[in-house]
Amino acid sequence: MNISLIQYDPRWEDVPYNLSYLSRMMEPLIGKTDMIILPEMFSTGFSMSVGQVVGQNKGTLSWMQQQAKKTGALVMGSIPVVDRYYYNRFYWVSPEGKNGYYDKHHLFSMSEESNLFTPGNKKQQFNYTGWEVMPIICYDLRFPAWCRNNLNLPYDLLVCSASWPSVRNDVWMTLLKARALENQCFVAGVNRIGKDVNGLEHNGNSVVFGPKGNMIGILPENQEGIATFQLSISELLDFRKKFPVLNDMDQFSFEQ
Repeated sequence: MNISLIQYDPRWEDVPYNLSYLSRMMEPLIGKTDMIILPEMFSTGFSMSVGQVVGQNKGTLSWMQQQAKKTGALVMGSIPVVDRYYYNRFYWVSPEGKNGYYDKHHLFSMSEESNLFTPGNKKQQFNYTGWEVMPIICYDLRFPAWCRNNLNLPYDLLVCSASWPSVRNDVWMTLLKARALENQCFVAGVNRIGKDVNGLEHNGNSVVFGPKGNMIGILPENQEGIATFQLSISELLDFRKKFPVLNDMDQFSFEQ
């Protein structure tokens, strides 16, 4: 499977501009990839002006459906939505128009996110072209129990859509690699670049790690761009067969 990571600097709270800009960025991917991954709150930046950005995003899911159909790829990323409550919601949309979502569970308590948004209470996993995929959003990455693979139906690819400040870049890289190793899976982390209105710098470093902790590829730091990487499900399953770590994992469930 070919997966494409898009790293860019969103214009703050300007959904029409960002969607138009991303549409142009994605044109070279038409017919060339299977999955396109966007950063956290890709259409607005990590804004806490909830009512304003939710209102602007009413057409963003439809835009994702259009882009999925146009490119022939699954399109993924998070946006702010209202569904009785406010959620930081990660959508995945197929070329056929089918979609699903995951609501961010770990809201960043050191910002207003935990006061303004409602945490999701359910892990999500879906199958796409024979791959089991689990989505998470940014701060979720810090919590290994939430990201833990499962023995009955292991996921093959963990996707993290993020708005991760450059001051914690070492943490970003370390945690992505750790999640790949402990869950015996591929991990794709997609991060934005640029400075937001709060003065936070983001350096991107969107990256893919393999199940042995090997870096498959990374986008240049602080540079806008797209990178496409080829992942092999047969190599992953062969590694799990030869070194069946997941067979010895602890079984537990979350209390809600």
